[in-house]
Amino acid sequence: MSVSASSVGSTGGPPQPSSRSFITAAAATGKHQLKIDSYSLTTAVPRGAHIKSSNFQAAGFSWYINYFPNGRGRLLSRARGHVSLQLVLDGAAPAGAVKAQFTLSLLNQSGQPAEDTVRKSPVHKLAGGWWFYRFIKKEDLERSHRGLLRDDSFTLQCEVVVLDRFRAVKTAPFVEVPPPDLHRHLGDLLLTGEASDVTLQAGGVRFNAHRCVLAARSPVFKAELLGSMKEGTTNCAIHIEDMEPRVFKAVLHFVYTDTVPEVDKKEEAAMSQHLLEAADRFNLQRLRLLCEDKLCGCIDTSSVVTTLVLAEQHSCQGLKEKCFEFLKSTGLNAVMTTDGFNHLVSSCPTVLEELMSKLSLQ
Repeated sequence: MSVSASSVGSTGGPPQPSSRSFITAAAATGKHQLKIDSYSLTTAVPRGAHIKSSNFQAAGFSWYINYFPNGRGRLLSRARGHVSLQLVLDGAAPAGAVKAQFTLSLLNQSGQPAEDTVRKSPVHKLAGGWWFYRFIKKEDLERSHRGLLRDDSFTLQCEVVVLDRFRAVKTAPFVEVPPPDLHRHLGDLLLTGEASDVTLQAGGVRFNAHRCVLAARSPVFKAELLGSMKEGTTNCAIHIEDMEPRVFKAVLHFVYTDTVPEVDKKEEAAMSQHLLEAADRFNLQRLRLLCEDKLCGCIDTSSVVTTLVLAEQHSCQGLKEKCFEFLKSTGLNAVMTTDGFNHLVSSCPTVLEELMSKLSLQ
């Protein structure tokens, strides 16, 4: 809540404030994400018992979360069939109780809070912990169509707001500068093909583009296109071999907008693999890192070995280490029967040796 005030000038038209101010609460905020792995195993914890998270810093204080897989409350029957959570302030506050507000939610497959899981506390003085006894029904959490539970894990997001004091603040300047939108204008230019001066063809599909944009974004395109400009500026066709049209379309989208287009969740891993190869081919370093980061979150038993081979072929050290970490936790037996493992043995024997060395150190 805020209290506002304005000073009004004496002009002829509708009265316009010459200045503005408001009173607001000074607050420190913080956000933490807690991933619960092996959810099905945690449900073996007795009802009323909890698992304590590690400490985390948020809004200037140290906190931890007590996770009750089978519920907890003053009357256990009320929390039956629910997951209960307790957010706890670790240690005493410098000046007594801390006045704070908390918001807990579960993240969906897009990494955003699922709206029907958002739980917000009132603003109150916290001397110890705050309870969410009936945070979510276990049957709702476990329903596959909701997408909250993935690979037997889910992610909890905790937002903390600690209030300090009320203070008077001047508003922002009268001139509001909008955020940059160059990417939107360039995206429209790609979409319309207006003023295009080069045609690229992938898999029989033709794409109209602009030499200067392609050359500015990719050293590979720069060498190809600016060299050919010596012969004139007429529209020419360049064939992109061994690349699906949908993949090359996504590459062009990134070149013009610096973003990766959204795809269906089921195709996310496959598209990221294709785009990683394309990024290496056209020397698009940011796209390469975006795909590497996305693939780190798509690793499972069926894909880890092929992902490891891909990481080795394209020198993606972070993705490679993530695959090693996954295989150390699952063991080789889970993947030795896959086609990808045979491919790893034949194409990347040094990686297999490195993996075996890491497993032997456990």
